[in-house]
Amino acid sequence: MSRSAPDRHAHAPPSSAVQAGRPESAVDLWLGQQLRQLRKQQGRSLADVARACGMSVGLLSQIERGLSSASVKVLHALAREFRVSVNSLLRNAEHTGGEEDGRVARAGTHRYIDLKEKGISKEMYTPAACRSMDLCRASIEPGGSTGNELFVTGQGEQIGLVLKGVLELWVGDRVIRLQEGDSFCYASSTPRRWRNPGSQTTEVIWAISNINPASGDDTPQAPQARST
Repeated sequence: MSRSAPDRHAHAPPSSAVQAGRPESAVDLWLGQQLRQLRKQQGRSLADVARACGMSVGLLSQIERGLSSASVKVLHALAREFRVSVNSLLRNAEHTGGEEDGRVARAGTHRYIDLKEKGISKEMYTPAACRSMDLCRASIEPGGSTGNELFVTGQGEQIGLVLKGVLELWVGDRVIRLQEGDSFCYASSTPRRWRNPGSQTTEVIWAISNINPASGDDTPQAPQARST
């Protein structure tokens, strides 16, 4: 008989109290995170960068959050302002051909993103030819998190497996503590956030589908805590 440990569930702020953004795509989300990291590293404000690039603060804010795609003109302006190449901004967001018409991604060629200010790094294992799923491994430093705001990422479902450490996962108005060997799932449209509350690095594998389940049921699935 399965049961959840009593300390694994608690109440989090209601989802209605937090604004959940909806990124345009995973590419826009990754690109926005890199741009925000560059701006923070250079100690510049949104207003300063937006003014230098001839764009509104609102648009730049949306691009950084992945809520709006950057045009080619804007992307070149931002790259010039941050003194980096456009290719360096895109290298973690673009799919490359790879072997076997993109069906094989060799070790050392996977896309990688380092979100230092969040204490999170991600390695994307998805071969370029795959169109309906993504596979990634996240390393989360002690105290690392996606932030205090809930977020959503559109259609499909996600399944995760904690390989090492502890993961605190908010799904809607619930928070669940997951440990090594625990797996979980939820609809991508479910407002959520997560963090590492432990003293060692947490590693999680995520499998992400980009399409709705065949049944058409997009009902959020509650993550499953360890059974005893």
